[in-house]
Amino acid sequence: MRRLKALLAAVALLGAAACNEAKADVEPLPPLHRPTPEERAGLPLVSGRWLFTGFEYPARDTLRVREQVYRLVPPGEFQIATQRLDSVAGQYVREGVAFPFTGEVRRDGIFAFVAFEAGGVGNFVSGHVVRDTMWIELTGFPSAASWPPGTRAALVHTPRGQPFVRLRGYVPPPPPPADSSKGEGTSPAAAPPPPPPPAPAPVDERPRERPTPPPPPPPPPEDIPPVTVPPPAPFDTLLVPQPPVQQQPRRGRGRQRDTAQPPPPPPAPPTVDDPRYQMPRDTIRIGNPPR
Repeated sequence: MRRLKALLAAVALLGAAACNEAKADVEPLPPLHRPTPEERAGLPLVSGRWLFTGFEYPARDTLRVREQVYRLVPPGEFQIATQRLDSVAGQYVREGVAFPFTGEVRRDGIFAFVAFEAGGVGNFVSGHVVRDTMWIELTGFPSAASWPPGTRAALVHTPRGQPFVRLRGYVPPPPPPADSSKGEGTSPAAAPPPPPPPAPAPVDERPRERPTPPPPPPPPPEDIPPVTVPPPAPFDTLLVPQPPVQQQPRRGRGRQRDTAQPPPPPPAPPTVDDPRYQMPRDTIRIGNPPR
């Protein structure tokens, strides 16, 4: 009897080991969800209803937005009814009026739609799809005519809370860390209050002496004509006096052109017969003696 029990226990152990080896070779069942052609192509899925949730505008236009120079008019909603790979179609609804649109979505998330009015006029809209948000960055819709340049609008499937308006590039703070001693997370009411702001510095209300303004600059001197001084002649230059120019007197009633007379010719040198002629000392004259 004991041998029979030992034999049955050995058979049971061998059967359990064989079952474990069989389970190790069994492949897992395939997933019940089959990927769509868009997922296999790496395209974002944009089907559904997209509602406005907030604005982002550049920081340089903060004052103009506060003074209502630029107005942030929310866009309508997009109802994407059909998506076939990168082609989409649906309706753009604004103030209860629906406009059909068609467009495309690329793998990098860039989308472009064109909505048509009743008369056939089309208006475009384009932007990026980032995770669960559709950002409108360029549009020709009339509602975007008063937006600041560089503004973009955000649309999501399920908006939460009031629409936000923030500067472009602003990163919201992360949620508070979870407290393990009070459960998985803490509610906003249980979070500790923020520290009070620092007290402002005391202001000195005593009157301050105003600095004495500097004296006014002296009036500019009167306009004095500059004295022109002729430049000095070079030291190696000899000034040659010019002979006076004789003008011919005017005659008659009519005007005559002034002409300058040429200077008189130089006197001829004395000849030998002239009494003014002087014989050089070292010269011997041959011939008749002087008279």
